Amino acid sequence: MAEKRSEKSIAIVGAGFTGLTAAYELVKNGVDVTIYESSNDLGGLAGGFKMCGAPLEKTYHFIYKTDKHMFALLKELKLYHLLKFHKSSVSTYYGNNLYSMMGPKDLMMFKPLKLRNRIRAGLVVLYLQHLKNWKQLTNITALEWLEKYAGKEVTDIIWKPLLKGKFDKYHDKVTMCWLWGRIKQRADSQDISIGGEALGYIEGGFQTIINTLISKIEHKAQLKMNTPVSCVYFNNKSKRIVLEADNEKTEYDKVLLTVPSKIASKILAPYKDEAYFQKLRSIEYLDAVVMVFATEQNISKYYWHNINSKNSPFVVFVGLTNLIGNKNFNGENIYYIGDYVPRDHQYIGLSEDEMKEHWFNQLKLIFPKFDKKYITDSKLFKLEDAQHIVDVGFEEKIPDTKTPFNNIYLSNFSQIYPMDRGTNYAVRDGLKVARIMLESGD
Repeated sequence: MAEKRSEKSIAIVGAGFTGLTAAYELVKNGVDVTIYESSNDLGGLAGGFKMCGAPLEKTYHFIYKTDKHMFALLKELKLYHLLKFHKSSVSTYYGNNLYSMMGPKDLMMFKPLKLRNRIRAGLVVLYLQHLKNWKQLTNITALEWLEKYAGKEVTDIIWKPLLKGKFDKYHDKVTMCWLWGRIKQRADSQDISIGGEALGYIEGGFQTIINTLISKIEHKAQLKMNTPVSCVYFNNKSKRIVLEADNEKTEYDKVLLTVPSKIASKILAPYKDEAYFQKLRSIEYLDAVVMVFATEQNISKYYWHNINSKNSPFVVFVGLTNLIGNKNFNGENIYYIGDYVPRDHQYIGLSEDEMKEHWFNQLKLIFPKFDKKYITDSKLFKLEDAQHIVDVGFEEKIPDTKTPFNNIYLSNFSQIYPMDRGTNYAVRDGLKVARIMLESGD
């Protein structure tokens, strides 16, 4: 292997929002940074591509009214003026019918539930929206808590299908505090002035943020794409960290891993700390399968569609242009279909054409007027380790930012708790770990 040496430098493994934000903060403080990304894409799950001549994200993304860390970054990057908030619209598909689910009034009209259970469901959500001591929910599963307080009918019709869609075979292990976090986020993004939930989207998509971050760091940062890191280890002679990638060894003062915990355990294997590696591997993950397509048809008037039918072929159907409009997409309508599945699921083995055909056929069953002939473009993405399993006792699994190994740090979305992972927390944690590394004298 060729030998390289980098003076007073930090390597970052992973070019998602955490890695890019950390690099931005480090470069601002005069550090030489090298970013290693195993794929050809920047931005992680929010990475972009183009459809109808406009940038989009591989997975559906938006910004909450409470995303203060993202707001601060956008202001610093002088992008805040590009952020626009829009009134969201939510629906639930159940029993061959699509129901509006945008507030208490819609819930009271949701006929699949008995009237007393509609009231019970509303009271439970109201309680969770105002609950501050979420730690009381950490030692009970969401299903157990919901069946106890919301009742079996409410749980089976509203909540269980969503948990199964999000967590597949792990749905009965997810802690209630995770669900509280999701409900709390949505409740806190309500905007009285528009009469409902307000969700933000930045003009030009999240790729605008990614491009700006790159422009701010490229003078002092190297970006190595399609370069998976095989391992890192300590060089006793030079007292620095050796990083092996692409048949090269390069030494750095510090290394930041922003990859999933189980991947981190493989990269750190030379340290032979099996107890620590077992902790990292104890966090389970699901992959995501996402299809994005453009069509001349306006299939539905809603932005968000929870698919609560039994054995649902996907967990969610998202109409992006029903939120932000279709002006930037040449008048076309942009839709996402998404599902979370284990690595051995049949979806992972299907070809792109087979997967698209399957989902288009299923979409036709939900929306009979849907016609494939109006589709003008479509893309399919299979994303590994896209969702971690937040099970009971998860807080004991969360790894520290500082690993047991000198000058090696870890920051990934499994450390976001109890709230669900997202770009706001990726920005927060990227800045946090960068500042820890700057302050550390190790």
